[in-house]
Amino acid sequence: MTYLLADANNFYASCERVFNPKLRGRPIVVLSNNDGCVVARSNEAKALGIPMGEPFFKIKALVKAQQVEVFSSNYTLYADMSARVMNILQAHCAETEVYSIDEAFLQPNRYGATLAENLDFASTLRQTVLQCTGIPISVGLANTKTLAKLANHLAKKRSPNGTYHLEASSPELAELPIEELWGVGAAYQQRLAGVGVRTVAELAKVPETWMQKEFGVVGLRLLKEVKGQACYGLEPPVESRKSIVVSRSFAKDVQELPALSEAVARYATRLGEKLRHYEQQAEAITVFVWANRFKPSEQAALQCSALSVELPLASSNTNELIHWARLLVSRLYQSGVRYKKAGIMATALRPQTSVQMNLFVDEGASLRSAQLMQTLDGINRKMGRNTVYFAACGNKPEWGPKAERRSGRFTTRWGELMRV
Repeated sequence: MTYLLADANNFYASCERVFNPKLRGRPIVVLSNNDGCVVARSNEAKALGIPMGEPFFKIKALVKAQQVEVFSSNYTLYADMSARVMNILQAHCAETEVYSIDEAFLQPNRYGATLAENLDFASTLRQTVLQCTGIPISVGLANTKTLAKLANHLAKKRSPNGTYHLEASSPELAELPIEELWGVGAAYQQRLAGVGVRTVAELAKVPETWMQKEFGVVGLRLLKEVKGQACYGLEPPVESRKSIVVSRSFAKDVQELPALSEAVARYATRLGEKLRHYEQQAEAITVFVWANRFKPSEQAALQCSALSVELPLASSNTNELIHWARLLVSRLYQSGVRYKKAGIMATALRPQTSVQMNLFVDEGASLRSAQLMQTLDGINRKMGRNTVYFAACGNKPEWGPKAERRSGRFTTRWGELMRV
């Protein structure tokens, strides 16, 4: 059995290049929410020594001197481009596990296929994705997911054609440091270094009994995967979630209750959209607020506070969520505190088709409002997010996230289509 890991190269930077070919070969960095720090880099930016997570203000001089292109996160564009890439992968391979926004494990199920045929399949897949979306991907091949992940790393670093095959006996494993392995964090690395294990090949020689004693079943599975024994298959798609959180940092501190209520109402709106997308409803919600820890006030001890409520009826109705969220935030609010972040979490989720009864609540009204939510979601999907929204969310809030360098949402907004 062969596993493939298809991973987009510098995904965020590649998305920007698709709609602006002048960016090819130039250093690019993408910033986090509120343009705070670096969350993605092109290879050219990495070569300049720009580290991941670096605050933007610290690299402004380097950005100017080296003419680095800087973009705010454009998650609407990235999510849509990801969906297009994944659709192509799934069209060519029925057994697919979407692992993250830019990578997916594949299992071709081409029984009897030779290594050359599998490499040819990976190469064709790579060319198809590039031709249809403009996004370059690399493909690693191996007979376990752990080795496939490692092979993908080598495909990006060493392969001119973007594909790489790895086996448990491959000599490259003697060169690869242990930290390149999928699932090996700092704690694993430190403990293994203590017994002289510094490369992947050295790990493969460790006795299984010792590995299980020191690292448990997870460690034993890691060792077996490195030795070419598949312990992990493709994971099924996540059908339901146990909780959903929506939280954001503010562009500038919020000190007034009306503004804080507006922010929480907007997050409750997004929470309702997510619940309906996953066809779930929440039995309880929690609202939390964070004070700015860099600007302490008299209530500095209140850095984070939260309150929860059990809903009378499980709901995904935005109006209901906003009502209870604003009630909670009014009780959390402390005058004089500079709030930097807020959020809302839905818990005790249940399928939307499961109707909860309550003798003291008219469930008929809740059922009727479901049609209203469907209409609202339909308008916002067709015309763009927040085309229709509740008044409680406010209009053009000053606390809204900063995105001064965001590119166009070329694939999802009529008004932002690329002009040629």
